[in-house]
Amino acid sequence: MMDSLSQIDQLIEAARRHLDGLLALRADMAGEPVPERDAAAADDFAEQNLIDAGTAAQRAGVSKPTIRRWVKDHSIGFKRGGRLLVSVPRLQRHTGDSSL
Repeated sequence: MMDSLSQIDQLIEAARRHLDGLLALRADMAGEPVPERDAAAADDFAEQNLIDAGTAAQRAGVSKPTIRRWVKDHSIGFKRGGRLLVSVPRLQRHTGDSSL
């Protein structure tokens, strides 16, 4: 069940990225300024926000199995090509530590 929720979260994030692209394209075609996204709506799963599970564990001061559990239970990351990737913004929110 949690794996399905994680997949749904990933699809929602991908849809948001596509929608942002469409909004930017529409604004460009209409000669309007591209709408800004607020910081709260920033894409947590953008490539520049992703780190591997080992790095996430090291930064958070927890074990890799803990990171795997957080990914599964709290949707802080996902698997891509057999690699577990963790969203730094989601890890920060989950741990309450913005310095990670």
